[in-house]
Amino acid sequence: MTAATGDPRRAHDVADFLARLRRLKERSGCTYRQLEERAARNGDVLPRSTIADALRRQALPRPETLSAFLRACGADDEIPLWLEARGRLAEQAPPGPPGATASRPASGEPHAVAGGPEHGQPLVPRQLPAPPALFAGRVEELAQLDAAADDGDAPGRTVVISAIGGAGGIGKTSLALRWAHQRLDRFPDGQLYVDLRGFSPDPEPVPPDVPLRNFLEALGVAPASIPHDLDAQAALFRSVVAGRRMLIMLDNARDTTQIVPLLPGSPTCTVLVTSRHRLRGLAVTHGARLLALDRLSDAEARDLLAGHLGRHRVADQRPALDALIEHCGGLPLALAVVAARAAAHPDHPLAALAQELRDTSARLDALTAGEATTDLRAVFSWSCRALQSPAGMVFDLLGVAPGVELGLAAVASLTATPVAGCRELLRQLEDTSLVQQPAPGRFRMHDLVHLYSAQQTPARHESADTALRRLADFYLHTAYAADRLLDPRRPPVALDAPEPGCAPQPLEGAAEAMSWFDLEHAQLIEMQQVAMRRGWYPRVWQLARTLVTFHARRRRSRDQLTVWHAGLEAARESADLTAQALAHRYLGQAYTAERRDEDAFDHLRQALRCAQQGGDTGEEARTHYALAVGWERHGDFHQALDHARQALTLVQDLGSAVEEARALNAIGWLEARLRRYDEAETNCRHALDLFRRHGHPDGEADTLHSLGLIAQHKGEHADALTYYQQALEMYREVGNTRGEAESLDSLGQVYAARRQYADAHRAWRRTLDLLDAQQRVREADLLRLRMASLPRR
Repeated sequence: MTAATGDPRRAHDVADFLARLRRLKERSGCTYRQLEERAARNGDVLPRSTIADALRRQALPRPETLSAFLRACGADDEIPLWLEARGRLAEQAPPGPPGATASRPASGEPHAVAGGPEHGQPLVPRQLPAPPALFAGRVEELAQLDAAADDGDAPGRTVVISAIGGAGGIGKTSLALRWAHQRLDRFPDGQLYVDLRGFSPDPEPVPPDVPLRNFLEALGVAPASIPHDLDAQAALFRSVVAGRRMLIMLDNARDTTQIVPLLPGSPTCTVLVTSRHRLRGLAVTHGARLLALDRLSDAEARDLLAGHLGRHRVADQRPALDALIEHCGGLPLALAVVAARAAAHPDHPLAALAQELRDTSARLDALTAGEATTDLRAVFSWSCRALQSPAGMVFDLLGVAPGVELGLAAVASLTATPVAGCRELLRQLEDTSLVQQPAPGRFRMHDLVHLYSAQQTPARHESADTALRRLADFYLHTAYAADRLLDPRRPPVALDAPEPGCAPQPLEGAAEAMSWFDLEHAQLIEMQQVAMRRGWYPRVWQLARTLVTFHARRRRSRDQLTVWHAGLEAARESADLTAQALAHRYLGQAYTAERRDEDAFDHLRQALRCAQQGGDTGEEARTHYALAVGWERHGDFHQALDHARQALTLVQDLGSAVEEARALNAIGWLEARLRRYDEAETNCRHALDLFRRHGHPDGEADTLHSLGLIAQHKGEHADALTYYQQALEMYREVGNTRGEAESLDSLGQVYAARRQYADAHRAWRRTLDLLDAQQRVREADLLRLRMASLPRR
């Protein structure tokens, strides 16, 4: 080694001595990390930060640090030469500036600096890394940290920052450093910092004794005075910091076990812990505040990118900037990578980078800055590495699901795991911040984490296709059972048995069924699209069929068009004539609701032709009923009545009392529109009796509304109000917001006719809220005109 560095005793000053040490490191060919690992194998404690600091500063390293460094470099035999040279330079050097290091006394007393113990003052460590150069948002989180630190009832509480809303890259360390540097005046006795490497490229996290030794040395305890036993080290640390107003930042912790030995006992100290684990144990045993850290909002993400790129650049390219923000999903690390790539090419349009990120298959490739710590795949993989095997399997299979949010029962079927066991595995994923639980029993992945899981799963699981079939069957069979709860009289559909391991979710009652549809509607549509892409054609039109009652009650005719266009394509692919008739009829009904008469009649005629070709009398009758509704909406009441009567004749031959009642109500409604009130009332009362005898609340409510119309047109306003109010109550009972809006509208009309204008205005105001929620724009605009003309009394 002396060939590379020369005899250290020839160093003429401290700078020359340090230059020779730097050449010795270069000659060794080791990185700082490798030197730290070598030192550990030699029984020395030599943190990377200590090596880097020693070689960078213009002060002599401590003898023990110098010896450990030389041993790590393989220069054991030269240690006496270097120590001799160091001793000579130490005697010649004048007192250093505050913070400069000198050799420690062997007594174990706190280390002396200028103004140190010989003047009665302890050493003040300042170990915090620099704060983030650019920072945006997190106003509420910073306030929560302030509140935790100011908690007078529990001074010195541990504060835990946990990225519940996402995995690595959510900005935990940036937030902690931002807060710490803004509040340095709170900690005049110093700040200690350690990266515990709980989630990092290193295969194992840092054991607690390593940072404890470093903390004790930084606080002036001689290495020889530090005990070897972990509990004794922790006790000594608590004694040294007792009474000091200090900040201890424990960054990137793996679990509570790693943290507890590093906690001070003094209430004057504050601890910041960042971890991808939720660290519930720390909250239970040490009163830690758990701070949930989620993705940045679009506005915060825009501010962050503008800070990196300059507001003039982003102002000129707003659409591209919005696309970049969308593709990064509010993840600060992803935004920082995008900013770095854009900053490297200031003349390139942001749209080019946005286009690159638009491709989901290559998005994670684009979100890297060339190093492990800035590569999203690597960052996510460190979280996955901490999972035990069953939880890892759940994470992998979540990538199979088409959406980023699933309910507990859906995940249980996806993974063929009992619900109780699945809940525990999901808790492990939540604790590692790979999923979050936005509501009880609902689990969501960040978009980029889901993308990472989806790209990893095929390589690791041959059963991915089977898992997706289980999930499709979960939604199909649960939705079918829910639809039967809403309308048990609807003609049944013969479903294949679900895949082994699939357990449909049990539901009780119509109200729970409607709530389930409200919650799972987006997932049902996504699942239908997956089934279409996979060629699972019966599942496609069957899923559409399960949504009919829900779509009708919620007046979601556009969603009905979406699912039944897919259903029609699937029925054609499988050459299923009955399914084609269904698809055409439901498309015709949805187009009727959207007032697109030409499309509606085209599909209804095709539905009638398919039903007749297939010899399906029941479907033929239902199509005539749909044509009656279509012609009534079109204004041709005579042609509508003709189709309603054809429907009645066909269903009477089939012996279906509920469908007979539906046809009778349609006939009565149309006769009322033609001012044949006596015949209309007779048919509607017959229909009402059938609906009540066979327990069909939707049909009963529809018929009460028809009787209200008849009474209204006959000028019997008191009876009309009674019928409309009864219909309204029944619609609300079953969750039929379409019927609720129509009943309220009719009530408003009767109130206006009776000059009860305040009542009319209230009824129409509630109608308007429902129409707006259902996106019935044209009807809402017409109602606003009526309300504007209403006298104010």
